[in-house]
Amino acid sequence: MSFSLPQIVLAIVAYLSILFLVAHLADRGLLPRWLTHHPATYVLSLGVFAGAMASNAIFELAWRYGYGYLLYYLGGVLMFLIATLLLLPLLRLCRVYQLSSLADVLTFRYRSQWVGAAVSLAMCITLLPLLALQIQAVADSIQILAGATGSLLPASDRQDGLALLFCLIMVVFAILFGTRNIASQRRNTGLVTAIAFESLVKLLALLGLMAAAVYQVFGGFGPMAEWLAQSPEAAQIMQRPLQGNATRLLLLLFFAGAVCMPHIFHMAFAENKESLDLRAASWGLPLYLLLISLPVLPVTWAGMSLAHDLPREYTGLALGLGLKSEGVAATAFVAGLSAASATIIVATLALANMILNHLILPRNVIQIGREQSLYSHLKLLRRSLIALLILAGYGCFLAVGSRQSLAELGLVAFTGTLQFLPGIIATPYWHGGNRRGLLAGLAGGLGLWAVTLLLPTLGAAQPSWLPVLAMNWFGDPREAWAVSCVLSISLNVVLFLAVSVLTGTSDEERVAAEICSMDDLNRPVRRSLGLHSAGQFIESLAPALGERTARAEVRRALVELQFEETESRPYALRRLRTRIEANLSGLLGPTVAHSILNRCVPFQPDLNGSTDDLYLIERQLDKAEGQFTGFAAELDHLRRHYRQILDNLPIGVFSTAPDGEILLWNRSMEEITDIPARRTLGSLQTFIPQPWRRIFCDFLLDPSETLLKQEVVLADGSSRWISLHKASTGGRRSSGDRVVLVEDISDLERLETELLHSERLASIGRLAAGVAHEIGNPITGIACLAQNLDYDLEPEEVRATARDILKQTDRVSRIVESLVNFSHTGSGSGNTRLVACNLADCVDEAVHLLELDHQAKPVQFSNDCDRETVVLADTQKLLQVFINLLGNARDACADDGQVHVRAAVIEGSASIEIEDNGSGIPASIQSQVFEPFYTTKDPGEGTGLGLALVYSIMEDMGGSVQLQSPVFEGAQPGTRITLQLPLGRYDSDFGLEM
Repeated sequence: MSFSLPQIVLAIVAYLSILFLVAHLADRGLLPRWLTHHPATYVLSLGVFAGAMASNAIFELAWRYGYGYLLYYLGGVLMFLIATLLLLPLLRLCRVYQLSSLADVLTFRYRSQWVGAAVSLAMCITLLPLLALQIQAVADSIQILAGATGSLLPASDRQDGLALLFCLIMVVFAILFGTRNIASQRRNTGLVTAIAFESLVKLLALLGLMAAAVYQVFGGFGPMAEWLAQSPEAAQIMQRPLQGNATRLLLLLFFAGAVCMPHIFHMAFAENKESLDLRAASWGLPLYLLLISLPVLPVTWAGMSLAHDLPREYTGLALGLGLKSEGVAATAFVAGLSAASATIIVATLALANMILNHLILPRNVIQIGREQSLYSHLKLLRRSLIALLILAGYGCFLAVGSRQSLAELGLVAFTGTLQFLPGIIATPYWHGGNRRGLLAGLAGGLGLWAVTLLLPTLGAAQPSWLPVLAMNWFGDPREAWAVSCVLSISLNVVLFLAVSVLTGTSDEERVAAEICSMDDLNRPVRRSLGLHSAGQFIESLAPALGERTARAEVRRALVELQFEETESRPYALRRLRTRIEANLSGLLGPTVAHSILNRCVPFQPDLNGSTDDLYLIERQLDKAEGQFTGFAAELDHLRRHYRQILDNLPIGVFSTAPDGEILLWNRSMEEITDIPARRTLGSLQTFIPQPWRRIFCDFLLDPSETLLKQEVVLADGSSRWISLHKASTGGRRSSGDRVVLVEDISDLERLETELLHSERLASIGRLAAGVAHEIGNPITGIACLAQNLDYDLEPEEVRATARDILKQTDRVSRIVESLVNFSHTGSGSGNTRLVACNLADCVDEAVHLLELDHQAKPVQFSNDCDRETVVLADTQKLLQVFINLLGNARDACADDGQVHVRAAVIEGSASIEIEDNGSGIPASIQSQVFEPFYTTKDPGEGTGLGLALVYSIMEDMGGSVQLQSPVFEGAQPGTRITLQLPLGRYDSDFGLEM
């Protein structure tokens, strides 16, 4: 039974065409989204782990290690079962920073393009045996199906043209599969779906082989059990123990391969951005590997029963040949073809991306004009690299010849990729690792691996001491791979640790280590950009990317961040720069992306020093809600608690950075200013709408820390009154962030104005009787003088009488004018207008008004103020102050009381003392007398607002008021009120000279 070569080639092309059709339909959205984006599809795509090792070489492992073949699957199972320890941190890192390969991750962690170049080159070398394994498995299978089974013997010359033909077919389909989506940060839905389909085909084919082995070879499970009991060879395999150092090393190799192999890394991280899918894979992939491992022993036993002459790795094909069943043979071939083609496609795609991003692009090989597209150049380079890598695998296949079995080739490749495991583990867990240690460890481990395993595989002489150590350590000279594994990984780890500890880490590496740590969040730094709008990014990036590519990348980043092209907020521009760098990292690699952004969109030197970007940190912490556990969760809960308190404060709070960027804007600020937080957070204070911009900017520039009253005239003509207080987070003299408290005192100001007017009217009421008496006397005099005019015949007498009438009229007018002015003071808007005011005249006016009340106690007022003293005050409000204070002093005195008013100039200000010899104020209540509505007078005799208004008025005028009691010894201790006011003076026009 045999197939013709054209039939086999046609079958290969037909099968790969079906895969391409599946990928095409998935890319075009013609397959249901629930199917292409289902977690099961992602889990099945990870079946690329089971390459030709699982479809062919696994049978040799079963012959060699018995149940130890399960370690191949257990390694992958163990890695995904403990996904939270290594895979999830790597997924988070790859998702946030758009890292698509192991070289990207290690370059990002160790901040060196040399790391990326070394890892990429080393990965290509270590993967050559694995590519040769896939090519050899398919090429030999073609020869077996074509009837040339004898040419597979070690001494024979194989027909390598079949392998070349298969490689050329794979070049075409790998290019079609792998380069459809240039932007590697986007999930290649077609590739994922096609690989998932291949994994499903591979599983069904192997299960079909198991069914053929059990029912067609043995006739059922019962006869198979009887044969096992009678077969010493099979019994020997089943009784072979799993213990021993070699089996432990097998588990380590396959455990490391589950994350170090580039094709597995690519499917697990580059083609997946959801942690939920990876969590599903933590149980889905072990289930898949369990199912695919079930056929291995039944097929192996069936091969033993048929006693075929083919190499053990082709037991599945031998089963078809022994049963003379074309269906079984085709099933075995499809299983091997699907496993090998999936590995070749994904591995070469991953390696091509690594070479492009870390070996070609950093060398500035591509020169892009402004009118050219970077995407087309990248696509051409990627396709060329895929073709070269497959042909390199073919070259390795030729070099190996027939000296190595598939299993031995697989062990060589897995031992090589094991050397990357220390660097991967150190990425999230060891902050002390550095690039020198990593490169030293890789150089030592891979160098020893190449001498002991790779070069002998390619035809060089094996070191003579290697079989000796294999015999001494593992009891079998064939376990040379195990000796190489122990020595190379030990040398790798020792060099990595020693060099890292001895040389120390750089600042960049320490920052990257914190970012990569699974318990630490990235602390973004707030730095300034020279660009002032999102649209300027296109012009800046065009010289490096080409205008079309720059426009496409900037617009994609804006869409992802939900920003407009007119965005100008500094924090938004920083986020845009970070997003563009992350996207370019997935396209060009982290080294090239970092270099382009630093060259085209550099940060500006910050004179104040860089500080943490608290607003972005808050956003990151908010997005991470529910992901913290233990002490971190408690700290996050405490942060949210205090943040909510700050946001719900009835006082407005906002904070600014040294460069003027607004970091905090609570709800009360939104209510006071009618400016939502989303418009201000992250923007400069100079972007705050007027009139708030002028007030806040002036206050932040003012050296004083308090502004008690400030009127804000809004656009609609209405007014608000606010009080401002500020402080620096670093202390009084620090240039750090500043916090400003904004208190809306509009209602309080209106209340004080009304109370001031009410108190004034109350004072007028108390003066009403005195006013009537005071006006009555001149009115009586005027009446008498008018009656005398009838009898005055001489002109001189008439003129004298008229002059007396005018004098009495002036007296009445002055009294009425004083009362009218006093009653209308403060009834307006409450503005305080500071002018030059003669202090002695103001005291005289107050005394005159108080003397109108003839029912009050007769006390003696003494005005000893210098007639030349001029203060800066509101005349009418200062009059109110003296009315209240002199009135209170009179009320506290006995009938023979004395009230003295004195003034002195001290250090550029006027100090006014109002002193009485009254009953004084007890010390126990002195702290309360300036509170509103507090009074010691009998009910109906006082409102308790006088001293409160005095205190408020003095603050408005920039002055102060102090109280001292007692002043004298004895029964009448007296009280002294001291006022402080700034001095003023008149200019030539009798106005205020500032």
